[in-house]
Amino acid sequence: MNQITKDFFASSSIPQNQDTVDIMDFLSDPESVNKMLIMSEVGLPALTGVVKHLEEQFGNCKLFPLNHEAKDSNAPNRRNIGWMVRFVMKAYGYTPISKELTDSAERTRIGKFADSKFFGTSAVYSKTISNPRYKIVVMSV
Repeated sequence: MNQITKDFFASSSIPQNQDTVDIMDFLSDPESVNKMLIMSEVGLPALTGVVKHLEEQFGNCKLFPLNHEAKDSNAPNRRNIGWMVRFVMKAYGYTPISKELTDSAERTRIGKFADSKFFGTSAVYSKTISNPRYKIVVMSV
């Protein structure tokens, strides 16, 4: 369990189990974060960058499924993914765009190119915190 995941569960009401920990570790992995930041920089929902892999790895997990097969279509789990993404993005200085600042809503459709099976919309983020807790560092070789 990485530090962002530990911080998340220290302040979240989302149940902590092996699946939710694995999902948070996936979302807060530097590679996933980088993909979400890139999507944000081009004005797309952050989840767009990782949704395909998220669904492949966790769509049918036992303790926190994201698929539509449950009576409630597992909508609460997918909504909680949004809270997880929000926590990760905030750690890197990004917050959801506000309706007041743009003509578009905070949430927008995930593009078809993302190949999402379970998510239709997600938040769009912008860099608003100048001194974030975490930073992506590019290493030269």
